[in-house]
Amino acid sequence: MQVYIELVILDNFAIIFLLAKLSYYLVGEPAKMLRLISACVVGTAVAVLYPFIGGIWLPIVLKIGTGLVLSAILFKPKKLFKGMFLFFILTFTYGGALFAMGLFIHGNVEAALTKPVASVPIGVSLLTAYALFVCIKRMILRMKKSRDINGFLYDAEIRVGGSSVECKAFLDSGNRLYDDKSGLPVVIASAGTLAKALGDEQMSALFLGKTTGFDEAHYVDYKTVSGKSKLFVFRPDELVVYVADKKNIISDVMLGVAFRRLSDVESYGLILNPAVMTGE
Repeated sequence: MQVYIELVILDNFAIIFLLAKLSYYLVGEPAKMLRLISACVVGTAVAVLYPFIGGIWLPIVLKIGTGLVLSAILFKPKKLFKGMFLFFILTFTYGGALFAMGLFIHGNVEAALTKPVASVPIGVSLLTAYALFVCIKRMILRMKKSRDINGFLYDAEIRVGGSSVECKAFLDSGNRLYDDKSGLPVVIASAGTLAKALGDEQMSALFLGKTTGFDEAHYVDYKTVSGKSKLFVFRPDELVVYVADKKNIISDVMLGVAFRRLSDVESYGLILNPAVMTGE
């Protein structure tokens, strides 16, 4: 019994901590450590007493009451209702995930509702809470990133060797790369995007690092976080960027090729240099 109580204390403290911290993240305010620890202590104390409480409705009332108390501890009055709503939603989501895990382990609904999942195997409930924490946080982060870049996305068309490919283009204020030889601004396209316009021979040449078959093709040096690197660039026939109903045809530009995905948030295949939009 001593081991079981220790597991209950450990699991519930960690679970409440993760759910509360995620609630802070969704509310949009930094976690208050004193409030966090206080809520974890209160919630864990109730969880230790919970197995000794009989009846059907009393445990339900106790859980709801505990959630209200924990919300009052965690959030300031001006954020209380929003924080309380999110904390309850996350708690119910976690409960649903834990039920699904119990159903997978025990094989039937009754056992999933009544048997302690945390002990078979040990720590399953904690792992479920942590997985929920990571998944929701990543999802919210991706949504925020996507929202932040939407205002800088444009429809674009790359024309190369008589063929063309349409894609989304992201206007990156940090892209200040210029070609040393021509002095033209460089926009960067993913190799996957260009594959829709280039033939097999040209794509093979790209991956082999050959400059034959491309107009004014060469390599330029550019700085990365890890140091200096080289970028394959060539001159496309045209680059077309659509701004609202306006069609901007850009000829004085160099096209760099990136052999990687340009973004993990939005499916754009081209990174624009601000100079191509301002005509510098």
